[in-house]
Amino acid sequence: MLASLLLRAGKPVSLSKLVEDVWGDEAPPSAVGSVRTYVYRLRQALGVQSGSSVRLVDGGYLLHIRPDALDLNRFKETAARAREARGNGDLASAASLLTEGLDMWKGVALAGVPGPFADQQRSVLGELRLACVEEQLACEVETGRYAEAAAELSALLVEHPLRERICGLLMTALYGAGRQSEALTIYHTTSHLLRQRLGVSPSPELQQVHDRILSGRFQLPQCADRPKGAPRTAPPHAPAQLPAALPSLVGREREQKQVERLVADAEASSSVAICTVGGLAGVGKTAFATTVAHRLADRFPDGQLFADLQGAGPEAEPRDPAHVLEDFLQSLGVRPEDMPETSQARGLMFRGLLAGRRVLVVLDNAWNTDQLKHLLPGGPGSMALVTSRMQLHALVAAYQALPLTLTPLSQTDARSLLARRLGAARTAAEPEAVDRIIRLAGQLPLALANVAARAAYRPQLRLASLADEYETPEHGALDAFASDEDRALDVRASITRSYRLLDTETAALFRDLSACPDPMFAASQVADLAGRPECRVRQVLSRLTRAHLVSEIGPGRYSWNRLVAAYAAEQAGRGFLDQGEPARW
Repeated sequence: MLASLLLRAGKPVSLSKLVEDVWGDEAPPSAVGSVRTYVYRLRQALGVQSGSSVRLVDGGYLLHIRPDALDLNRFKETAARAREARGNGDLASAASLLTEGLDMWKGVALAGVPGPFADQQRSVLGELRLACVEEQLACEVETGRYAEAAAELSALLVEHPLRERICGLLMTALYGAGRQSEALTIYHTTSHLLRQRLGVSPSPELQQVHDRILSGRFQLPQCADRPKGAPRTAPPHAPAQLPAALPSLVGREREQKQVERLVADAEASSSVAICTVGGLAGVGKTAFATTVAHRLADRFPDGQLFADLQGAGPEAEPRDPAHVLEDFLQSLGVRPEDMPETSQARGLMFRGLLAGRRVLVVLDNAWNTDQLKHLLPGGPGSMALVTSRMQLHALVAAYQALPLTLTPLSQTDARSLLARRLGAARTAAEPEAVDRIIRLAGQLPLALANVAARAAYRPQLRLASLADEYETPEHGALDAFASDEDRALDVRASITRSYRLLDTETAALFRDLSACPDPMFAASQVADLAGRPECRVRQVLSRLTRAHLVSEIGPGRYSWNRLVAAYAAEQAGRGFLDQGEPARW
């Protein structure tokens, strides 16, 4: 009852209100009599010398005390002086007054006092104290005491993880202390908690702090005691890592329009855009992705990231996502000493850094979806463009990625490619030879580029003579498209990388297919050839389809490229990668 009278000091409190404050809805019949007894005891306890007295006023009671006798009044007066000092720009005085006020608090207000009114006031007074703590720490941040403020704010955010002002102050303190990546991670964590627990997004004020840190527009106070080496503004980390683009990309207009439409739809729906680019070895997946990425670069002004994931590299194992993320994070401004240890933690930081930004991430030569899950941007505005020799079903199913499959060039596009490389006059003079070369190259861009390079170095050689060389019996179908200088340009080496991805059973069927006389075949024909049940053959053919070594052209009907068929024939004669006899069914 004393707490009720003190917190309403100077105002009369009715008898019924005192009963409600002390007992709430569970007041006993004797409550009114008990209140009168308590008033009598309070008068005795306070005594005359205290200068305080409980008076009967209009059927209720009023506690008369000197204003400075109540610590809460002294605290409020000190806090008001601090706000005035801060408003006048005297941050040092404001911080000193706030510290003085907070020193008056000895634990939780009204600790141990029972009753519903005390419960309510504990919450009100706790909020009052917390607001004062925030003001004090804001003064510390504004006076450049970043490291000290960051330590206190970190502990405070653990107690109040949904308190956005604490989060914003901590982000500012961390940034001021030169710990930008930690500041952005704090934002990502708080944003996730707000959405998970309350179903709301961060406030515009908190988002503004985040966006200014990312964009380099965040101005810190010009303080003499700024930590040495702390940046005054965040560096504008906008990486540009795309490989050189082709001077021109022949064909693929339909696929390019699909990617552009995906980006537009993602912008309209505020979602992340993800596209997978697949196709058989040598069909031009990397060239397509790189060229399209360059054309879209101006729509992603916050940077373009590129990584070869080595999912089917000539020698190396697929890249560890943790190492890829380390490269990405460093290019986005994260210092080595701030780098998280695990792939998951690095992925969280990566997505946090990309939140609110427009970044294009090109992931070339992916192994599988597991390799990709921490490398994908999570928020709207960004895009991931992924190439792989394997169909990434899980990526399409889980992330609604757009799947594109590149096929060998049409006859018209293949002619255009050679004309651009060798000159229109040279190709127009020998149209039949051009068509022979296109057929021998299986209409694959990689093989055609190989032919064009050889012809460019021999400008006096007729194209018909070059085509004759490719058909010389002593040369294998793939020998003419080999490259001693760069295995990336060697057609056989390129197909080999896809072949190595196959399990033993699938590789065996792939070799057996070389006995088919026609480039188009039915599952039933293959079953007869292999002496296996057709249902089982269909399962294995589906794995070859996912590896883009054969194409399904209809229910139970398949085809494959001329050079892929030639490679299968080589392997059927030489065994599995020259490591023994070919495995049979």
